[in-house]
Amino acid sequence: MMMQRFVAKTLVVTLALSSLPAAAFAQQGAARPAGAQVGQSTTLAGTAKDEAKKPFTEYTVRARDVKAGTIGGSTPLDVQGNFSLIGLTTQNYLVELLNKDGKVVCTEGPFDMSKQAIKSDVVVDCGGIPAAWWLVGAAAAAGITAGIIATNGTAASPSR
Repeated sequence: MMMQRFVAKTLVVTLALSSLPAAAFAQQGAARPAGAQVGQSTTLAGTAKDEAKKPFTEYTVRARDVKAGTIGGSTPLDVQGNFSLIGLTTQNYLVELLNKDGKVVCTEGPFDMSKQAIKSDVVVDCGGIPAAWWLVGAAAAAGITAGIIATNGTAASPSR
């Protein structure tokens, strides 16, 4: 069961990241959402108590910029298992939960902070595959299927 989850998550993340360059080029000329300014400071906050074990303070949460792969900020969990990443720039972030050895336990997101200045309801819970990952997987499968079928009902490959 754990292996299936790992494979499913890896596939979804790989497919999602492989489409990032196209999405970045498509948004270059797009207008910035109302209220979002260049250089604006944002906050990602929430809880990881469902995924971390006590003592919660031995765990760290960090925000990874999806596009650049850099760390936007990190903070240890408080004694209740909550966190607040303050002063992030307006990027698209994955929230990563790390154990005391610095190993990533799981991730949550992505969260597009260019559309809101504060997101305070993040729940790091990797017990199941988030619905967003299923949607990305379904979209990728539809794209692959569409690529196999050529126009006018003819097979895309001579072997078909």
